[in-house]
Amino acid sequence: MSAIRTPVLIVGGGPVGLTLGIDLAHRGQRALIVEERVDPPSHPKATLLGARSMELFRRWNLDAPIFAAAVPNEQPYYIVFTTRLADQELHRFRSPSIDECRSRDPALAQRFRELQWSPYSKTQIGQQALEPVLRAHAAALPSLELRHGWRFESFEQRDDHVRAQIVELATGRRVEVHADYLVACDGGSGEIRRTLGIRRNGRGRMRSNVSFFFRSRDFAAVHGRGLANLYFVFTPGSFGVFTAIDGVELWNYQCYFLDPKVSTVEVDPVDILHRAVGKPFEFELLQTMHWHHHQSVACSWRSGRVLLAGDAAHLFAPTGGVGMNTGIGDACDLAWKLDAVLRNWGGAHLLDSYESERKPVAIRNSLISAMNSDKIDMVMAETPPDIGAPTTAAAESRSILARKIKWLARQFNSAGTHLGYRYVDSPIVVPDATPEPPDDPAQLTPSSWPGMRAPHAWLRDGRSTLDLFGTDFVMVRFANDVHAEERLRVAADRQKLPLQIVGLDEPAIASLYEKRWVLVRPDGHVAWRGDELPAELDAMVARVRGATPP
Repeated sequence: MSAIRTPVLIVGGGPVGLTLGIDLAHRGQRALIVEERVDPPSHPKATLLGARSMELFRRWNLDAPIFAAAVPNEQPYYIVFTTRLADQELHRFRSPSIDECRSRDPALAQRFRELQWSPYSKTQIGQQALEPVLRAHAAALPSLELRHGWRFESFEQRDDHVRAQIVELATGRRVEVHADYLVACDGGSGEIRRTLGIRRNGRGRMRSNVSFFFRSRDFAAVHGRGLANLYFVFTPGSFGVFTAIDGVELWNYQCYFLDPKVSTVEVDPVDILHRAVGKPFEFELLQTMHWHHHQSVACSWRSGRVLLAGDAAHLFAPTGGVGMNTGIGDACDLAWKLDAVLRNWGGAHLLDSYESERKPVAIRNSLISAMNSDKIDMVMAETPPDIGAPTTAAAESRSILARKIKWLARQFNSAGTHLGYRYVDSPIVVPDATPEPPDDPAQLTPSSWPGMRAPHAWLRDGRSTLDLFGTDFVMVRFANDVHAEERLRVAADRQKLPLQIVGLDEPAIASLYEKRWVLVRPDGHVAWRGDELPAELDAMVARVRGATPP
């Protein structure tokens, strides 16, 4: 059996595995991605990129190709709530379009507060459209090797590396891979977590769903609601949500089965889709998928040289569009830490911080998603059977239902969920004893509080402050102190910490960043802040690079 050598072996070439490989490659690290599928998934699966994921992809200039593959950019982000789709509309929720996000219009920023917090809002793109964008970018990176059509079979850990066996499905050819680290991005049912014996905690499997992915040019004309991103249906026996996949002819319907006693195995897509719309229409069924809502987080995210990321580490309900985005966050947290360790400037405890930072975020986000699902299920369960009837009693029921929907629709103000997570009590973040900003799923309190994402603001030259970060540690200084700056450079050089110092003379941004010195990590999160540099600079540098025991 032939053998190959790579610093990082990534098992799973979905969005999380590709993001991890791309991030490593942009840092100059070699990595190998092994993925059984030759083609991108045919089913859209996850369909939303949150603002933080778009900020992370912005570092590699991927926002433009992602927008090109997304729903029509001029279309406002609408969520429509109906009895049946072609019957009564109950409520309509609006977020800015992609073009509106890019316009930097001050009036729009006043109307949609999320545009003050990030260059991005919601970007609707199915996994079947996102993955080709990531694959194309990954294929152009010389240090990243993609092996599609290869199956990961087994692994064993040695003291200084992992040995894994992979097989090419088309030929049966086997190759042994020697890697410094193995990262499992192989999904919720992947074998790596099972082999390690890692359990999951949480609510586990919640309720059953069936998704119908279909093509129809007739669909939009039949229901007459105009183009929206999501269309919720609130009629007993037809609970669910339609999702626009390309905004033209590709659509998906998630049929919710609130009653656990009802079988989801034998289903009639024609009956279900026609009842949900309220009218017959022509469609081509492309794929049917049976699945469940989940809320589960792995008890451990690391075993020696093997780490878990994405669905291998956590499973979500789709309500809120947070699952894939959390996995993308995992990848970008892990990438700079693996790079630091492989380059020998990362401390002995740096990789341990991956779990201590990302696991609480996964718990937070999965609970938010589960609670969103609970709210929708509760309102659906209280919907009377005759909700769409042409009677006075039904009209009164629709009025009551509309009020409930307006209440639950607040969950779609999710900027705080995507942008507001922070690494509390992280062993590689230096606290400053100031009160923690509110953690509100609906809105963000921008802050340089240690552990939070460094705030976005537009610089005079047209860049975002976010464009300052992504490669090395960056000390943003709003003070002109040559002696202090030299002390900092010497301390960083002594411990080989890659550091840039960026001076800003913009009062509004100085106010937003709150302190005169703010140290930002390669992933864009604040590691330390203060009005003066600490007397013990060596201790601060040691902590942020993971050299200090937790």
